[in-house]
Amino acid sequence: YASSVKLDLTSSSLKAEATVKTFIDGDTTHFNVPKSVSETGVLKARYLAINTPESTGRIEEWGKKASLFTRSKLESAVSIYIESDNATWNLDSTGGRHLVWVWYKASSDSEYRNLNIEILQEGLAIASNSSDNKYGSVCTSAIAQAKKLKLNVHSGQKDPDFYYGDRVDLTLKELRTNIDEYANIKVA
Repeated sequence: YASSVKLDLTSSSLKAEATVKTFIDGDTTHFNVPKSVSETGVLKARYLAINTPESTGRIEEWGKKASLFTRSKLESAVSIYIESDNATWNLDSTGGRHLVWVWYKASSDSEYRNLNIEILQEGLAIASNSSDNKYGSVCTSAIAQAKKLKLNVHSGQKDPDFYYGDRVDLTLKELRTNIDEYANIKVA
């Protein structure tokens, strides 16, 4: 489904070529953009139509996998565009992030792919106003496919990268001197 939609640089929606400044999680990235898009040169982006599990602060099942998936696609991209859903850069409900479609090109001879839809079709997000946007029908189909194939968040299986145990109480010294032993484990 992600390859079924095409980036139309002539449409009325706003678009900007971007590079990644900071990866936050599976559905949030801070992009370097032209000053004509943001005075600071940075646009804090929240991906339209998706809600990935959390992987910062509070950690949720499948959050780490969603975050790594987004990062892998954008780190290896040769070109990235962000696109608004209409003719304005719209803010999310927090007022601090812009709602965008993220497009990336994996190689110089490939077409742009819609990362939002790709995340949905991989089963790494749940719907978030997925049908109420410019690519709504494709988003809905991608979600249906992920559910049918029981991928990741729709699998009913435990996330192999998620720590399900109780927290481990320890001192800061213990954590600092044995940090690798506590990777992906809840500590206090």
